[in-house]
Amino acid sequence: MNLLKQKQALLAPIIVLVVVVIFSLTLASSVNPTPKNLPIAIVNEDEGITVPTKGEINLGKIMVSKINEVTNSQKESAVNWIQVSSEDKVRKGLDDKKYYAALILPKDLSQKQATLMTPNPSPIEIKVLLNQGMNANASTMAGQILNNVVSQLSMNIRTEVLSELEKNNTLISANQASVLASPILNKIENVNEIGTHTANGNAPVILITPLWMSSLIGAVIIFLGKKKANMTTSVNKLKVILEQIALAIILAFVAGFGITLMADWIGFTIPNFIDTALYLTIAYFSFHILISAVMSWVGFGGVALFALIFFFAGSIIGVAPELLPKFTHDWIYSWVPMRFGADGLREIFYFGKELSFSHSMVILVWIASVSTIVLLASAFKQNKIQKEQQLSLNE
Repeated sequence: MNLLKQKQALLAPIIVLVVVVIFSLTLASSVNPTPKNLPIAIVNEDEGITVPTKGEINLGKIMVSKINEVTNSQKESAVNWIQVSSEDKVRKGLDDKKYYAALILPKDLSQKQATLMTPNPSPIEIKVLLNQGMNANASTMAGQILNNVVSQLSMNIRTEVLSELEKNNTLISANQASVLASPILNKIENVNEIGTHTANGNAPVILITPLWMSSLIGAVIIFLGKKKANMTTSVNKLKVILEQIALAIILAFVAGFGITLMADWIGFTIPNFIDTALYLTIAYFSFHILISAVMSWVGFGGVALFALIFFFAGSIIGVAPELLPKFTHDWIYSWVPMRFGADGLREIFYFGKELSFSHSMVILVWIASVSTIVLLASAFKQNKIQKEQQLSLNE
């Protein structure tokens, strides 16, 4: 027997090339993540001042106008600036995961800018809020963008003040020179902090990854055992499926509490052990039933689909959607069930949320519910034995 003449040997290079190409595509999202329309809030609380020779001046409005002008001039902006009326509202928006960061212009902005013309100037303090828990990398990028914005605003103010002083032939004091070197002070505050021992904010992704893999393995093992069961009638099949669901529930508790226990033992900071374990239990059950439902209709071939989802999802569920390429965002990220598991854990870990019907939880429950119905419906699908019996009766 000549191995090189076998069909499998001839197909091997093509199959290997296809596998290499597919799995190489999973790296595309991490090559050069570039922000697009990153939602950042801007609050203008500046009350303005009245200058005898110039009338009403509101430096905050001028700054917001300039920022919008620069953004609108760009074909594809890195930032989607969202104007919010107050700091309280913006903090609520950060807690609701609406913004990665916020720029807050203070009430005395114009007033302090006016003091820069005097021998005793007061530096302007601008507050920057970074929403670490929403996504650590994206909030860091947002922070860098805001630092650049504040630096540019600071330079513009310094240039304008020095120009005005030079025009009036006014000598500046040592104190003025010191403040004018950096007229705007950037006060940074991290909100929904990721804390320590959370893998730089990636703990939710790290915990969901083995959960998905264990749900795939668990579903496959039960599927193989199910094939050996007596399923000659729809009633028998329905009974086996109910047993399959019962086993999935048991495995869900084993995986959910097991992964949480191991994470705690390894050294991860688990803010609420029971809520985390129960959430992972629900996520496992949702994934397991989804995989089982698909395999109940398409057979063992469904494993390949979920293996692909695992490899593609592993590199993107930890990335902010605004940093993903358009194709990856629209055709992969939007359809990956693992991201809902990670998002829900993020709320428990970094936003102080308890186990509740959050958006992610609702999605997981819907996946589990629909998958359960699809799995139960497979009891009425004719298998090979039933088809043969039907043909015998027809003859």
